[in-house]
Amino acid sequence: MPKTGGARAGAGRPPGATNKKSAEILAGAVKQGVTPVEYMLSVMRDKSAEAKDRAWAAEKAAPYIHARPAPMANRIEIKLPDTSTIDGIKDALAAVTKAVSAGEVAPSEAQGVVSILEAQRKAIETGEVLERLEALEASWQKA
Repeated sequence: MPKTGGARAGAGRPPGATNKKSAEILAGAVKQGVTPVEYMLSVMRDKSAEAKDRAWAAEKAAPYIHARPAPMANRIEIKLPDTSTIDGIKDALAAVTKAVSAGEVAPSEAQGVVSILEAQRKAIETGEVLERLEALEASWQKA
């Protein structure tokens, strides 16, 4: 039984095809001999154009004229205990959690601090495991 409904291969507008508005804009730019951005700027500045068209032109031209500013990292201050021991790291994590719950620090900012604390915890654990391994090897060689 032949398929009668739904999407069919090759149906619809091909990818990248221009709609009427895009075709009109491109045709106007070609006639004037200006770039698409120059055309959008001229539409934006045309006081006789409809407000909707001027707003569209401003929105589309803006990324080419004004670079998006890079996000700025915020400096945060959290009073942390000594983090040279596992217990100190536990206390530091509690301090970060408390600062987030009190609204002193954004969760995304706290996540960066937690990542640093986690790296410190791993370094401490690795050192402790290495010490225990060396002690086991030393006692094994004596036996």
